[in-house]
Amino acid sequence: MPTHHLLSRSWLIKHSFALVIFSTMIGLAFWQVARLEDRRATNAARLAALEQPALPLINADSIDPTTLVGRKVRLVGTWLNEESVVLRGRRSASGVDGVHLLTPLRLRGSDQALLVDRGWLPASQQSPESLAAYAVSREVTLEGIARLGQSRPATLLAPYDLPLPGETTIHAWIRADIAAIQAQVSAPLLPIYVEALPAPGDAPLPRPFDPRLQDEGPHQGYALQWLSFAILLAIVYTILIRQELGRKPA
Repeated sequence: MPTHHLLSRSWLIKHSFALVIFSTMIGLAFWQVARLEDRRATNAARLAALEQPALPLINADSIDPTTLVGRKVRLVGTWLNEESVVLRGRRSASGVDGVHLLTPLRLRGSDQALLVDRGWLPASQQSPESLAAYAVSREVTLEGIARLGQSRPATLLAPYDLPLPGETTIHAWIRADIAAIQAQVSAPLLPIYVEALPAPGDAPLPRPFDPRLQDEGPHQGYALQWLSFAILLAIVYTILIRQELGRKPA
């Protein structure tokens, strides 16, 4: 009994290729759904943290900072203004490109400090000379969310934080790499940093991120796109098979 030409070797290769592409698209759709769920869980955790009372981080010597990650904390101290750096590649809530101002805060009654992400600045304001305008010499009290430092991922594709030609220190960082930033900060840094929360009476800039303005990112749209591509592929391939089935043998 002769084998149908749709079961020939060349067509089996086509079937396999179409199946792999279809499965990949479906897998990418479910991956985006999983990322959406992770994003929603992160947003919920951040909102829950805002409802908790702020934990005072005054005497760092008596507190394990790693237990504070994700919690709202209250800080009292003085800025080490001349040791400020920026986190590049950041956007404002309205989507404008810029940087975040990262300044060490020496805690009251301690020789230790921790990095504070004070918020968004326009990219035009990232030079050390421009940052001098945001120096505050008085003691400050602020609230924020404690975060873990962000070391460079162990992959060849991850970019390095490097000084610009002619510079001995790094002014613009990709991530809040506390261990690396410690090399250019005079005070011992705690192994966490704090994202400052907006407060009444804050200056217009730097502009702290408001965790209440959460978004779910593009994951739902991407999932629908991949699912649409998979459905379109299935429809087109089905039409192709029907055409082949209706073709008279030579």
